[in-house]
Amino acid sequence: MIKTFEMFAGYGGASFALKKAGIDFECVGYSEIDKYAIQCYEQNHKGGTNFGDCTKINPHDIPDFDLLTGGFPCQSFSVAGKGLGELDTRGTLFNEIIRIAEVKKPKYMLLENVKGLTNKKHKATFDKILSELHRIGYSVKWKVLNTKEHGIPQNRERVFFVCTRLDIEDKFKFPEKEELKIFLKDVLEYEVDEKYYLKQEQIDRLLFRTNIKIPEIKEPCVFDVYNKKIKTDRVSITLTEPHHNNLRIIQINNPTHSNNRVYSPEGISPTLNTMGGGNRQPFIAASRGRNPANSSKTEQKLEPNFSGTSNCISTVQKDNYVVFTKNYVQYDLSGNNHKSQDQRAFYKEGIHGTLPSNGAGSKCKVLLDKEKLTIRKLTPTECFRLMGFLDDEIKLEDISNSQRYKLAGNGWDQNLVSKIFVCMFKNTNYIKDAGNR
Repeated sequence: MIKTFEMFAGYGGASFALKKAGIDFECVGYSEIDKYAIQCYEQNHKGGTNFGDCTKINPHDIPDFDLLTGGFPCQSFSVAGKGLGELDTRGTLFNEIIRIAEVKKPKYMLLENVKGLTNKKHKATFDKILSELHRIGYSVKWKVLNTKEHGIPQNRERVFFVCTRLDIEDKFKFPEKEELKIFLKDVLEYEVDEKYYLKQEQIDRLLFRTNIKIPEIKEPCVFDVYNKKIKTDRVSITLTEPHHNNLRIIQINNPTHSNNRVYSPEGISPTLNTMGGGNRQPFIAASRGRNPANSSKTEQKLEPNFSGTSNCISTVQKDNYVVFTKNYVQYDLSGNNHKSQDQRAFYKEGIHGTLPSNGAGSKCKVLLDKEKLTIRKLTPTECFRLMGFLDDEIKLEDISNSQRYKLAGNGWDQNLVSKIFVCMFKNTNYIKDAGNR
């Protein structure tokens, strides 16, 4: 059994990941000062004393442990913040990790921060981190990993430091990238309270200056229609809004053969028939306050993400609005109208891209009706699913929605971290249940 100590513990992302990886562990203690994070931690994990403010911890008071984990505060290095680095007191808390590790000398450490820490602006700090870890006796391997490249549809880039004490052979290799098999549509809740939806006047304000361009499919795409392979011609779609009361999108596709008349914007999540009974195609959009033409002004507009993933989960909900549209798509596979579900086409990654044709031989036309467009926030449950809790296995009782959003935005993706732990300990006797990996 490996003994652990979690610094900057949050909801206990390291403990969740160790459980998911099937690692036999005991947490001897953790350090956290946020009252809601502490509440969440205690609801989900047994044992372990909260040592509170890490700057006040006497390392000799902590029982011996083998693994130290810590996502040290990242706001001072984030591109979303002021980027003050060590000029922000939160940017100096890494020193507390060094102070404790130098005394306790754990066998391993897993540390994490935002990708921004690796930027040229913070090179001196980054080099200092590596230097200090080496000074106290650790070999270090680091890498920027993205959640969406390891099984969860969230564009979350974080730098991880895997540290191994110098007297232990270091065979660690970071987990390999994986093909994404679940997308935004797979984590959305079927029934969502109206309080999460934006009012029509809010939608109108966001759309007033918004131009959305669906990505162009530059190469022919292969579709699988119940084992029947077909190819599409090049497709190019542009959504424009010349006036906020007249949102429109029209796309003409000229296939060389009626069998090729299929439309699928790359990466858009499939139709969710359970979402209000309609054929809604969800995608993520962020509301950004940028005005490239005049830097002294900010104008809130939607910036869409058609990749089938969310943007990075943060504590700011306008970073991840879910946009539902009703796309009417005309297509034909054999020259006849199709009403059967079995005759609809699917994109090669399982992305639903078509609706029944309304006429053979017609050009492919896509219409977006502004009155059919809805925008809502991700729910807290969806945010945690995008942090790896696909089975809603985290307990969040008596914690407000605002605090749930904060916990999710500041947490660890348990899915990705569990894979790092498997790579760290696959050659040890700590892994007890390979079936959970």
